[in-house]
Amino acid sequence: MTSINTSNRLERLSYPALIATALAGLLTLVAAAQSDGQVYRVINIRDEANTTRHIQSWLDLAPDGRTLAVAPTQSFPFRLYDLQENRITRTLDVGNWYAGARSTFSSSGRYLVLQQLFYLDMAPNKVRPVKFQVVEVATGRAVYHAEDLYNAALSPDERHLYTLGPSGLDVVDLNSGERSAQHRVDRPGHAVAVSTDGTRVAVAHRPTRAELAAMPSVRNDKDALKALEKVGHIVVIYDASTLQPLHTLDEPFDKIFRLVYSSDGRDLWIHAKPHTRKGSAVDPRQSYVSTADAATGAMKRTTFPSLSTYEPDFRISPDGRLFGIVSQGRKFLEIHLYERETGRMVDRFELSYRFADATPLKDGEFGADGRLSFTFLPDGRTIWMTFGTRLIEWTYAP
Repeated sequence: MTSINTSNRLERLSYPALIATALAGLLTLVAAAQSDGQVYRVINIRDEANTTRHIQSWLDLAPDGRTLAVAPTQSFPFRLYDLQENRITRTLDVGNWYAGARSTFSSSGRYLVLQQLFYLDMAPNKVRPVKFQVVEVATGRAVYHAEDLYNAALSPDERHLYTLGPSGLDVVDLNSGERSAQHRVDRPGHAVAVSTDGTRVAVAHRPTRAELAAMPSVRNDKDALKALEKVGHIVVIYDASTLQPLHTLDEPFDKIFRLVYSSDGRDLWIHAKPHTRKGSAVDPRQSYVSTADAATGAMKRTTFPSLSTYEPDFRISPDGRLFGIVSQGRKFLEIHLYERETGRMVDRFELSYRFADATPLKDGEFGADGRLSFTFLPDGRTIWMTFGTRLIEWTYAP
């Protein structure tokens, strides 16, 4: 799915009918009143030993299905919350993450990979280096730390970290902290992901003219080729063991912010955002997640739009049937649920209607503010999400 916003001639590349239909449906649902009897509860995860009052920035569920990592803003303790015991079991001192950190458990739950977040983190027209840290959960020890990476991804065997910086793609051994001298890609990239089986590495690069000329959708359009060289991205799939290129996805993209392989190994998700040109008719908040087949690289027809001001969180349900993504309504943040295969929106949760449940607030607490992150629980019926200084549990499948 492409949506390069560089000229009118490029509109034909972006499946415009699909995007228009998806956004129209999104805005229609945003305008509807949410008096639909949805089941939810507001949760205060503080206790006497953990009384910090700072908003939550990110959630992730460990592979054990019960340990929830709760990342706060600023430099206050990172919390591990046990869903079965309904209490904070540990806090981690992971240093100063002023606007919070995107926090992702490794495949076994041994590590947490932390990526620096910003209060205004959508920078569609430039590349911004960020801080990354790999923390050993059992000890709270940082086994890797870098301040100037564009992106990083941990291998499923938890032995190697693939890092992207200004000089290209490197492979770091987590035990020694050393970069591999034999395996690297001397080409700058902007996003990286490792396949669920650990055999492939996807990297977003700026395209060359030769690479674009090999794509049927643009090779005969001189204006498109020129524009894409300046602001477009492509995705190259590498062999994880040799870092030799295997193939390139056959569509160009807008600037890519995230590449993610789905947990079930079926899809590669590409989150991209159009270049914000002066006079553009595109909503400056608009971004989208395109889907490619993880094994073949063939592009699928499903795309999932978002109007979130922040880089949106997105995930699939435990049964793989639903795709959830954060978006923005007319005023407030929302979670939208889509059928994964068809791209049809089936449900939504709007935070604006939940203010009453978080009031009266006391002791410095406040309600729906900051970034919205969420995670599906393994019961196949509930989602937990951030809600200011508290969390919300939404029963999306009663």
